[in-house]
Order: sequence, then structure tokens, then C-alpha cells
Amino acid sequence: MVTIIVTADSYGQPSSWQMTHSWTTEQDMPCGRFRLLAYSPKKGVDWSVSWQETEQEALGTLIPKIVDTLKSAKDTLQRLMDAEDVAAAKRKKEREEEWERYLRQEDARKTAQALADSGQQLAEIIERWGKAMMVERFFTDAEERLKCTNDARRQRLEERLTLAKAMMGSVDPLDFIESWIAPEERHRSKRACTDRF
Repeated sequence: MVTIIVTADSYGQPSSWQMTHSWTTEQDMPCGRFRLLAYSPKKGVDWSVSWQETEQEALGTLIPKIVDTLKSAKDTLQRLMDAEDVAAAKRKKEREEEWERYLRQEDARKTAQALADSGQQLAEIIERWGKAMMVERFFTDAEERLKCTNDARRQRLEERLTLAKAMMGSVDPLDFIESWIAPEERHRSKRACTDRF
């Protein structure tokens, strides 16, 4: 496909902005010499030919030369357009592959972060449970000692011990592990299944 533009006193090929932001109008006005410009409007195909009217050669006398040039340029222009189609497809494929690499890297980063966060949380849970076990040993020792105290003191201390135990909460390791968030619960890899194939 070739687009032909005829302009008065034109200075080269019109820009894409000029082409998209243009209109046609007719006015009677003096003009200079004509230039005929033929070019490929396909993006990425840099091909153009122009003919300038001169005092010695009017535009009308250039028509056979213009037709011959356009006919002979057909194969060259088609090769350029086909090459651009191939190059555009290659660029598109490279962009898709680059995007896929980015998605894989991002998925791997999120998986590694989930693993690190999960490990840190588990270490904190174990540390809290260790402290809770120290508290549990304290209460067990206090209950053993209560057995050796007199009734009046034992009743008062049993109430305080019950209040203190309620305040400290559970020391059951299963309660602690239940609050842990595993790596797969933090981030489930979308690429794990497709990577195997």
C-alpha cells in the first residue's frame, strides 16, 4: 500500500502528527511548485520517493516516470513490509517472553518472602511457647507448694493463682502452632504447576 500526497512548496515528508491532525480545504490562492510524495504508511517501513516540479519539468510530464517508479518499487516495498511484519512479530514475542520472565521472578520472590516470613513467625511462636512453659513450670511449682500451706492462706493463694493463670492464657503448643501461617498459605505459586511441564 502506498500513500501519495501532493503539496505546494512542501519541505519533505509530513510528520505523523501532521497526517493525523489534518483536514482538506479548498481555497483560491497563489502557490509555488508542486511536489509529489509517495511513501509507505506502515509503521517501521522507511520508504519514500518524491518528485519536484521545476521550471523545466512540469508535474504532468513527470507522470510516466512516477508510474514506472511506483511499479518498479512494488516488490521492494512488499519485501520491506514483509520484513517489518516478521520483525514486529519477533518484537512482540520478545516482549511476551520478557513479561513471562518478570512474572516468574516476581512469583519466586513472593515464594521466598513467604518462606522467610513463615520461618520467622514459627521461630517467634516457639520462643513465646518457651516463655509460656517457664510460666507453666512456675504455676506447677506454686500449686505444689500450696499443698504445704495452711487452709486460710491456701484458699486466698488458690484464688490468686487461678486469676494469674487466666491472665497468662494457654500454654498448649497446639494453640501456638494453630496461629502459624504456613508459606503456602501466605503465597501460592501460580507458576509451580506449569514449571513441571
